[in-house]
Amino acid sequence: MLKRESKTTVLMVYPKFPSSFWGFEEVMKLLGLGAVMPPTGLATVAAMLPDERFEVLPIVDLNIEPLPDNHLKRADLVMISAMIVQQDSLREIIARAKHFGKPVAAGGPYPTAYRDEVIAMGADHLVLDEAEQTLEPFVLDWLSGRPARVYDGHSVNGRTAISLTREGKPVITATPVPRWDLLKLRRYSSLAVQFSRGCPFDCDFCDIVTLYGHVPRAKVPAQLIAELEAIRQTGWRGSIFIVDDNFIGNRQAVRELLPILTEWQLKHGRPFSFFTEASVDLANNNLRDIRAGMVRAGFDDVFCGIESTNPQVLAEMNKSQNRGDLAAKVRVLQASGLEVMAGFIIGNDHDQPTVFDELFRFIQDNGIVIPMPGLLTALRGTGLYKRLEAEGRLRTETSGNHTHRFQLNFEPKLDREVLIEGYARLLERLFASGNYYARCRALRQRRGPGHRTRRLNRASVVAAVRICYRNLIQRPDHEFAKFMFETALEAPEELPEAVAQSMKLAHFQRITRTAVAAHRYPEQVATLLGRFEERVANLRGGVNKRLRQLAKLEKRLIAQATTLYQLLDRDFRAGAGETLAHYRKRLAACAKTYRQAWQSLVPGN
Repeated sequence: MLKRESKTTVLMVYPKFPSSFWGFEEVMKLLGLGAVMPPTGLATVAAMLPDERFEVLPIVDLNIEPLPDNHLKRADLVMISAMIVQQDSLREIIARAKHFGKPVAAGGPYPTAYRDEVIAMGADHLVLDEAEQTLEPFVLDWLSGRPARVYDGHSVNGRTAISLTREGKPVITATPVPRWDLLKLRRYSSLAVQFSRGCPFDCDFCDIVTLYGHVPRAKVPAQLIAELEAIRQTGWRGSIFIVDDNFIGNRQAVRELLPILTEWQLKHGRPFSFFTEASVDLANNNLRDIRAGMVRAGFDDVFCGIESTNPQVLAEMNKSQNRGDLAAKVRVLQASGLEVMAGFIIGNDHDQPTVFDELFRFIQDNGIVIPMPGLLTALRGTGLYKRLEAEGRLRTETSGNHTHRFQLNFEPKLDREVLIEGYARLLERLFASGNYYARCRALRQRRGPGHRTRRLNRASVVAAVRICYRNLIQRPDHEFAKFMFETALEAPEELPEAVAQSMKLAHFQRITRTAVAAHRYPEQVATLLGRFEERVANLRGGVNKRLRQLAKLEKRLIAQATTLYQLLDRDFRAGAGETLAHYRKRLAACAKTYRQAWQSLVPGN
């Protein structure tokens, strides 16, 4: 490659996510928006590219828009960041870029953990680990016309002047403000910023410490304020996700940030509300000041990894921060003014068949409106992955989607069918209207005072009308009507929040319904095959009459299986397509056997 004298035109593309809990696709439809959050990481990388040598085109996020051919044709370099769950979309983007002869540079968690797979997809360059450390060497080599295949923390050691921690991770106090101008901000329901990276804990199923280390590194408060001010200047208002691996990992940094963030919020009329992820020890007495500071600064929600109510399972996970009465910790967080969203993991070695009922009761009793239960997944680089591999129990790599795929990438100790069917039924129970609204009522009673204010705009009003029409007229839901009526009478100021909760339920129910239908499709097809055998055995009359009846029955049962397949959500059809193809072959082979047997009875054959 020749040394580059002219500017490099860069096209950044963000791969599509499959339908999931976190995508809130149904809510986006009701709001008329594209996706929950934009690719802040790509916008940050764009800000790191020197303006005098790079022209960065508007970022294409496939979650809100297609990728036009002319964008690819115009680019000198295509840059992509991807998570594991985005791997299928990543493969398609790379293939399209290569079709137009464009070099591809890929980074993010998936390429970092699975570099060989991404190289096999056709990526020309991998810029791995953290961009603060590896992007500059790639840029220098690209401009000089000799870019390498892989840039990681090890290979670039000594090539940059950036300060590193004792774990060899870059400090992030010089990370620039993301290029918000490259994103269509108004297509998103929330935005995302980052304050810190890393987590002090070492949960054996989690790859965060592998990617970002045990020592949480934080930006200085002025950096975060500058990012928020840049967003405010665009005119965007709403909810912002602080995407830290564990917001309270660096407690001193958080204590320094919160008063400054509160002052900035008050100065500008509270333009934003915040939600984040934190370990459940946020509820401990020694962090009472942080909880109060978060609520004053405008935090509404916190996602906590509760994972299990079984102490043996938590010990197995090395989840030391979850010691103590977890229900009491949830109550403390709620009383402080924070809604608790929670993750739960099913499929651990110490899980018993009672785990489904135990989790259901815990979630219901504690008003956890948005629980995120998922099947245990072994991620490469984690302690869990290494242990299962050593025990010979690892079966495949993960797709990155541990909810609603009903797949395990390892051999569990609990019977696989009991585990997966129990998980499917747990989802159905959790997102039945009556159970969901019971949790909403419990949260309303428990939640302490805060600054929660849901902004009403044209999109939210239209969405409210749509959800009311759907649940009162189109598909009447008695529980919805009861909940909204109670809210109007008892807490009318909570109506906007009640509508938002109802929209989320619409999403959870659609995802659960379609995922469970795909999961049970093989069972339905097996039933049709059994029905075929039963009906053929009861056919009566002469050979020609039975042959005609057999042909009609075969055609009808294939049509029924095909109709069931077509009713499945497209994002959940992959395994079902193989089941349908196998069913067609089995049915055809079975029908052929009967035809041959009957025809052999006709004289002269």
